[in-house]
Amino acid sequence: MPRQDRLWNLAKYHIIALLLMPILLVGVFLFTTRGLVAEETAVTTGANQTEVDDLTQQIDDQRKKIDAIADKINEYKSSISKFQKQSNTLKNQVYIIDNQIAKTELDIEAKNEEVTVTELEISKVELEIVDNQKAIEEQKKYLSAFIRLLDYYDDKDYLSILLNNNSFSEFFDQINNIEGIEEDLQKTLNRFQELIDRYNAQKDELNAKRDKLSELLNKLESEKDSLQAQIGTKQYLIAETNNSENKYQGLVSDLKQQQLAANNAVAEMERRLRQELEKKGPDEAFNNLAEAALIWPTSSHRITAHFHDADYPFKATVGEHSGLDIGVGKGTPVMAAESGYVAKAAIGTKWYGNYVMIIHSNNLATLYAHLNSLNVKTDQYISKGQVIGLSGSTGFSSGPHLHFEVRSGGIPVNPLNYLP
Repeated sequence: MPRQDRLWNLAKYHIIALLLMPILLVGVFLFTTRGLVAEETAVTTGANQTEVDDLTQQIDDQRKKIDAIADKINEYKSSISKFQKQSNTLKNQVYIIDNQIAKTELDIEAKNEEVTVTELEISKVELEIVDNQKAIEEQKKYLSAFIRLLDYYDDKDYLSILLNNNSFSEFFDQINNIEGIEEDLQKTLNRFQELIDRYNAQKDELNAKRDKLSELLNKLESEKDSLQAQIGTKQYLIAETNNSENKYQGLVSDLKQQQLAANNAVAEMERRLRQELEKKGPDEAFNNLAEAALIWPTSSHRITAHFHDADYPFKATVGEHSGLDIGVGKGTPVMAAESGYVAKAAIGTKWYGNYVMIIHSNNLATLYAHLNSLNVKTDQYISKGQVIGLSGSTGFSSGPHLHFEVRSGGIPVNPLNYLP
């Protein structure tokens, strides 16, 4: 073949190659992106989806159990409320306590189920996070592929693209392909951002579930403490009355008198000390006291009986529960909730047992009852956080705990309104 013909054939091959290159690249890319879309669908479904679905079913089953327990708890609440309104007899009081014990046992069962649900939810979110992380990595690959192809086209101007095509029709087809690539890139970027947002939301959800689990475990311990207190109350009641109605009525009368005497004594002691401090003048009376900002009196924040607790077993006999019962073992350090002066450090009273009362600024006072031992004395100045005694079960108490009161103007108020 003449040299001129060989050169012409070689030139034709180069021209054909140049013409086919963009078309082949676009074809390969379109084929690849179709595969990527299929892969993306698979990733979105998640490798752990079967396990996630199984956990979802388990969670639903557990919630049905919790709902069934809640119905039983409401039945006991209605029964307790009904008998609290009836005549105050030993039989009714024992019945109320028995129902409260049964209700608390169900509360414990419900809390255990809630713990199980929360643990399952944590496992579910952890699996979803793993799947989402895989999807994020896949999206990074898609983005890299799009960017590489766009980089290739960025090096070409419209003139070179036109020269590499045989017709205007092919030229416009290729321009449309480039625009399609840009649209697909934007979709992939949007998808990538959605996955990142979902990942952040899942991490927040996981942290919230773990916090909830910790809170549930604390509440579970509180319910167990409440159960022991209720059992102790029943044992105390039976031991003191020997199943005698007359002895029970005598006990109720004594309890009412003890509570009234304790309230009057506390109010009088607070009034007396405030008057003595005021005689010293405004510069000396409360110059050591900042505006009252209470802290918890124990390291434990586990409440076994609330202020005006509906489940207080002696609500119908001696009235509302005047403070918080905090679940602590015998000998736990008890701290002053705020700086102040000790209005009373009492030993061996019938109602509060060993107790300390401290007055603060803002007309507030705090009371710490059923202590095993005291570390302070009357009229002593106390700093916030100072240990004033050790917890116990002295006085009218069914087991070790701290009875903590906050009084405003001498009247018991809800401590939770003042605690952090």
